[in-house]
Amino acid sequence: MKTQKSQLVEMAQMFINRGIEILETVCKDDANAQAYLVDHLRILAGSNHEFLTSSLNLDELQERYEGQEIEVNSDWYDSFDEMV
Repeated sequence: MKTQKSQLVEMAQMFINRGIEILETVCKDDANAQAYLVDHLRILAGSNHEFLTSSLNLDELQERYEGQEIEVNSDWYDSFDEMV
């Protein structure tokens, strides 16, 4: 089946953002984990963070792939419905 690359990036971003929420709770009292794990995930996840960086993030990747299609296995794609 064919799907939009940007849609898959958006789906990945949704999972990562959910993971960030979970880790923020788990690592609340661990400044090291916040700085070196959670903050790095925030930078990766999108442009709505307070850090100055030129790293590629998922918002930019989604724009880059806008209008591009990719062939994926439909069972693989459908398995994500079970996660959400």
